[in-house]
Amino acid sequence: MTTANKIESEISALPPHLQAEVLDFVQFVKQRHGIAKASITDKDAQIGGDSPFFQALSEAGFVGCIETDEQLSNSYKKYIDFSAKVGAKA
Repeated sequence: MTTANKIESEISALPPHLQAEVLDFVQFVKQRHGIAKASITDKDAQIGGDSPFFQALSEAGFVGCIETDEQLSNSYKKYIDFSAKVGAKA
């Protein structure tokens, strides 16, 4: 069994979010040593290169669940209901 086969076997046994971590690490090592990136043809890259975690949040409707202006970081209190927060003052 070649090293590539061993690596493939080990990676395929991991859950998707850890497979994404391994991919990130491989890309880091390649960048560090000046090796050009190979074109990625897996399903995640075709969707847009987003991590599986981000994709799951998007599919659940969590990402992009509110529409507002670009200054949400300054005006978020207008849009988010904090009434159920533990310790909220009545």
